[in-house]
Amino acid sequence: MGCNHLVVNTNNIKVIDTMENGGHSAGAAEVLFDDCYVMACDFPLIVFEHCNRKVNKVAHELARLAKFSMTKDWFEKPMNDTVPFLINNVIIISSK
Repeated sequence: MGCNHLVVNTNNIKVIDTMENGGHSAGAAEVLFDDCYVMACDFPLIVFEHCNRKVNKVAHELARLAKFSMTKDWFEKPMNDTVPFLINNVIIISSK
């Protein structure tokens, strides 16, 4: 996609701590964290930030919709229900 800088927002502080510590987790999701960490290392700059659910409306809405739809349908085009959240969540990043 041409992105080389990534900011990851989550409302789960344990996820941030795990990713900042090399993706190592003692829980059942350790393999998932390890995979995410390996992929994150492909970016020259990646930042993990804590944000509350109100700020991260797109992720919250996607998680809610995932309960009721097949995620394979999401690859062709964004679901109509998420478009307003995506538009309101756009952040323009300029390089200095």
